[in-house]
Amino acid sequence: MLRRIIILLILMLIISMALYAAPTAVLVDTSRSIPAHQFEQAKAMLSDVMPMLAKDGPVSLYAFNDDSKLLVGPTTDSAALKRGVAGLTQGGRYTLLYDGLYIAIKDLSKTKKPALVLLVTDGKDENSAVILADAASMAEKAHVAVLSVGMGSVQEKVMRRFAVLSGGKYAGYLSEMNSRKLSELCSDVKTKLVPFPKPPAPKTIVQKVPAEVAPKAGQSSSGSILMIVLLVLAVAIVLVVIILLIVMKKGKQSEERTCEKCGRKLNMWESECPTCLAEELSITKPGDDSQTPVSEPLPELDPELLKKDPPSEELENTLILDEVPVLVLRRGNLPQRIFQLPPDKAVSVGRDKVNTISVADKTLSGQHFRIVPKGDSFFLADLGSTNGTYMNGERVTLKELQPEYVIRAGQCEFTFRYDQKRLN
Repeated sequence: MLRRIIILLILMLIISMALYAAPTAVLVDTSRSIPAHQFEQAKAMLSDVMPMLAKDGPVSLYAFNDDSKLLVGPTTDSAALKRGVAGLTQGGRYTLLYDGLYIAIKDLSKTKKPALVLLVTDGKDENSAVILADAASMAEKAHVAVLSVGMGSVQEKVMRRFAVLSGGKYAGYLSEMNSRKLSELCSDVKTKLVPFPKPPAPKTIVQKVPAEVAPKAGQSSSGSILMIVLLVLAVAIVLVVIILLIVMKKGKQSEERTCEKCGRKLNMWESECPTCLAEELSITKPGDDSQTPVSEPLPELDPELLKKDPPSEELENTLILDEVPVLVLRRGNLPQRIFQLPPDKAVSVGRDKVNTISVADKTLSGQHFRIVPKGDSFFLADLGSTNGTYMNGERVTLKELQPEYVIRAGQCEFTFRYDQKRLN
C-alpha cells in the first residue's frame, strides 16, 4: 500500500513538472547566406542539444528561408527531434528571419507559459512581412525570451537587439561553444523568465450606509448649482476684461505709430513709410533724365569682323565625337550587352524587374547594386546584397568608379568604361 502511494506521488510530480515546464522553440536559418560547413556544424551541435532541451519541457523545431515551417513538435521525443535536425537542408532565395521569429513566438504564446526561443542565424533579413518591433512586441506579451546564437557573417548589432528587446541573451558564435555550454545557456535564460501574473482575487466591497442619508428640511442642491453658475460667470467676465484691455492697448499703439525718419503718421495698414521707401529705392518720375543707365554702352565693331569665312568641304564633313559612360555586361558564354549610363540619373542593377538594368540571374539579389553620378564622377553602391558586390576583386559598399574597373555581382561581370559616340 505504501509503495503504491509513493509511486502515485512520483507520477503526480512528473506530471506537474511537465505541465509547468517552460517550452522551447528552436529556430534555424536554412538560407544560402550561411556557409555550408558552418551549417553542418550547427546541425551536429543541435542534434546533441535536442535531448538535453527535451528533458526540461516540450521542444519545437522551425526552419526558415523563403518561408517559415514547423518541422517537429512540440514534443519531448528526443529521437523525433534529432531526425528533424538531420533533415535540415539549405535552400531558398530570401531570408524571412523576422517572419519566422514572429510565427514561432505566436505559437509559443498559445501555451500561456513563459517560453524560450533558441535562434540560430546570421541576423540577416530579406523580404519579411513584419519588422523586428512586431516580433519584440509579441515576445513581451507572451513572456518569451530569445537566446540568439550566430553563425556565418553575423550582424551582431541585430542579434543583440533580439536579446535586449525580449529579455533574453546573445550567446556569441556557435563555433566558439559546445553542446553542453549551449544547453546550460538555455537553462540559465529559462530561470530568468518572467511568469504570468496571477489574476487578482475578487474584492468584496462593503458599503457603509450613513445613519442619515436624507437631506434636512429646507436644504436643497439648488444652492451648489447656483455657486457653480456664479463662478463660471465670474471667470467669463475676467476673460472679457482682459481681451478688452489688450484691444485698447493695441489701438493706442496703432494711433501713435509714426515714421522714425520723417515723423509722418502711419496708417494702421502701413508697415513702412511709403515716402521714405520711395527715396531709398530712388524711384523717379516718368521722363526724368536723371535715371542711372542700366549698363554701359557696347563698343562699336567693324561689321566685316563678324562675317564668316567661306566653308570648305573638309569642315562640313568633320565628325564630332563625344565620350559617353557605358556599362558592359558579360555573363558566361552569352553575348555581351552594353548599357549607356545617363549623366544625371542613378542606375540600379538586380534580378527584380523594378531595376533600371534587370538580369535574370538567381545569384543576384532583387536589388543588388546602384551606380550613382555625382559631378563628373560615378560611384558604385552595394544595396545590402546577399552575395556582395566586388570591384576589381575587392568587396565594396561604396566606392568611386574608374574607367576599365570590373564589377562582379553574382555570376555577372560589368565593365565600366567610356565609349566614343558620334554626335552629328
